[in-house]
Amino acid sequence: MSFTRLCLLLLPLPLAAQVASEAVATRAPLKETPFLSLDLGSVDARGWLAHQLRLQADGLTGHAEEVIPELGPESGWRGGTGEAGEKGPYFIRGLVSLAYVADDPKLKAQAQKWIEAILASQRPDGQIGPTSNEDWWPRMVILWTLRDYQEATKDPRVIPLMTKYCRFMLKRMPRQPLEEWAKARAGDQIDTVQWLYKRTGDAFLLDLAGLLEKQANRWNTFYRSLVGGPGDFRIEHGVNVSQGMKFAVANYERTGKRDDALVFGDAWTTLRRSHGLSIGMWSGTEPLAGKSTTQGIEMCSIVEQMLSNEVAMEVLGDPLIGDRHERIAFNLLPGGTTKEFKQFQYYTLPNAPVAQRNFKGTLPFSDDHGDDLLCSPHSGFHCCCYNLHMGWPKYVQHAWMATSDGGLAAMAYGPTLVSVRLGDTPVTIEEETDYPFSDVLKFTVSPGKPLAFPLKLRIPSWSVNPRVAVNGEFVSGVKTGEFLTIQRTWNAGDKVVAEFPAELATENGYNGSASLWRGPLVFSLRIKEDVKPVTLFPGGFDEVEFTPASPWNYALDIDRAKPQAKLSRAPKMPDNPWLPETTPIKLTVSAKRLPGWGLVRDDRMAAEVPPSPAKSDQPLEEVTLVPFGAQTLRITAFPLLRGMPVLEPGLNYSYRHGGDAAEVILTNPTPSSSRGEGIPRLTFWNHLGTAEWLQWTFDKPEEVSSSSVYWFDDTGSGRCRVPESWRLMYLDGAEWKPVKASGGFGIAKDRANRVSFEPVKTQALRIEVQLEDGVSAGVLQWTKGS
Repeated sequence: MSFTRLCLLLLPLPLAAQVASEAVATRAPLKETPFLSLDLGSVDARGWLAHQLRLQADGLTGHAEEVIPELGPESGWRGGTGEAGEKGPYFIRGLVSLAYVADDPKLKAQAQKWIEAILASQRPDGQIGPTSNEDWWPRMVILWTLRDYQEATKDPRVIPLMTKYCRFMLKRMPRQPLEEWAKARAGDQIDTVQWLYKRTGDAFLLDLAGLLEKQANRWNTFYRSLVGGPGDFRIEHGVNVSQGMKFAVANYERTGKRDDALVFGDAWTTLRRSHGLSIGMWSGTEPLAGKSTTQGIEMCSIVEQMLSNEVAMEVLGDPLIGDRHERIAFNLLPGGTTKEFKQFQYYTLPNAPVAQRNFKGTLPFSDDHGDDLLCSPHSGFHCCCYNLHMGWPKYVQHAWMATSDGGLAAMAYGPTLVSVRLGDTPVTIEEETDYPFSDVLKFTVSPGKPLAFPLKLRIPSWSVNPRVAVNGEFVSGVKTGEFLTIQRTWNAGDKVVAEFPAELATENGYNGSASLWRGPLVFSLRIKEDVKPVTLFPGGFDEVEFTPASPWNYALDIDRAKPQAKLSRAPKMPDNPWLPETTPIKLTVSAKRLPGWGLVRDDRMAAEVPPSPAKSDQPLEEVTLVPFGAQTLRITAFPLLRGMPVLEPGLNYSYRHGGDAAEVILTNPTPSSSRGEGIPRLTFWNHLGTAEWLQWTFDKPEEVSSSSVYWFDDTGSGRCRVPESWRLMYLDGAEWKPVKASGGFGIAKDRANRVSFEPVKTQALRIEVQLEDGVSAGVLQWTKGS
């Protein structure tokens, strides 16, 4: 998006006489925002979306306190002596959201136990929560929970407690500055502090927001370079990256700076360029992990990115954010949870035909916990099992927003009902749709009396010839990638019908693979699944392993530029569209099996997707693709049988230690020694004795006749050494071939190891490295010459 267009989105809008009563208008000197979040509970789910919330209430969210011991009565956040970190706060934030979005009395009563304990915990100095832990970070989550609860209930105790705590923060932070997770995730607190300022007008809150910004990670700089600075805490950690995207957005409300306004879009571009997966987001296992199909996305990152999107939609008003938001919600969120919402996977991968427990260190994740692909009520590190609960309810909560000019806006689609008061008039809008499984959305507008106000609809950028009609009359000005404003006097029963037709499209992925999208849905191979419980828990909350009961190693026979598939729809919309047997939409495509593409790493993972175009002597078959969220086992990044290789410029790698450099090794100055003092490095740590690779893809084919590698070696302080051996490959069409070198491939320390070879014209070089037994290796500098 151009800066000019963004400025138009961000210009102050004319104030209506009164915004929706369920929203709070911006208070000067904060910037006017195009949209305003509605109070929790203003939007109800309908249809399949309501059923999803019911499954969640009857599943892991409603029973988490029984299944996960840390959430029991001894929790420090319930007044006990137990867990006092982020676990309880994460859970209660999701529980409160679900309880009030679903209007569930049982969940509300369950949440109230936590709320009462938290409200009773405030000390005379303003501090809240367990005395055993004074960390700022978990209290950031608690304050977000309290703001949700206050919106839903108007409990008069909440605003005074939050105000007193914020005064405590402002007084204490100069001598107890933000550290670690709080430093990385300060954007959450800034947003909450400004939420409070809009309601109280207390000027000290703006001072607190400024202090939080000053003590936080330098996110604006990071999102442009993906390189952290001195003092930044785990800035490449995937969850931090997703939460950090609120930082500049919240600051923009207060500062009005051009740079803050642009960061969110810049971040999306740089993250996708270096770490993007073709399933709607970027990798993080747990740190950012490149584009390989053997990497995935942490569940915490999925739900935190959704929340950051929701904040950004309100403040920036960019409809493209809504498109991206739906792709995460309709694919990654259901894809990472089992279909009855009783288990989840810590990492969600584009290609995962197996979901089993493994020995730690078997899988190529920087953080391999041994159960990251296992479907479990507490898969992986114990954070996501507490945090995933807010995903669906917060999607519903922010599906509609108020507009600054006195109207309502459909921000993210699905079957919902929004109820507000505009001035003194109650207004409801019911959205009836099977979206995203259908292209048609029907809105019934029902004001208590005839009322003039603007209704804004987000027109998806992927839509082909979208149409909108009011009471049967088509309206003009419908443009993809923009908001359509319908300004009129509305009468009870007015009908708005929107149609967003979609065409099949491919998105390029690693090794020239392709993922097949239709609108907001990406499709995966239908794989029959054998399910085996491995650890039993009461109520069916077992840990279960999934293995394939049908072939999965297919290459699609489609044209990348104009993909064709047979689309079929179910005659009736099921309650649960994420069951693969009854999914409401399917694709049928031609494909061939690739017998050489199999399982690796103790049969716990699919090998890297083969390069496209792939060759196969197998017969052509018809295979079924279903929405990504309808499968636990899946292949989504497919090799193709047709076309030319697709190469993305830049550096790729088999594995990179989290926090290490990446592309900068291509531009580093020559180091003074292999210890690399002051030089960013890329290492394969903690892979020991393994075969690894680095791949350098150029913008266009070049003639190359030499290359040099400066190895990292920290003998005496670490376990990285020069490798046992290496060789250099070049890409010839779709095939990797070894260069014809005139000398050996050097492994000397403290100098560049240069190799000359017969000139080749290629678009990519690859270093294949064999590490010495028991140690790892790294690279400080890689150069090429002609």
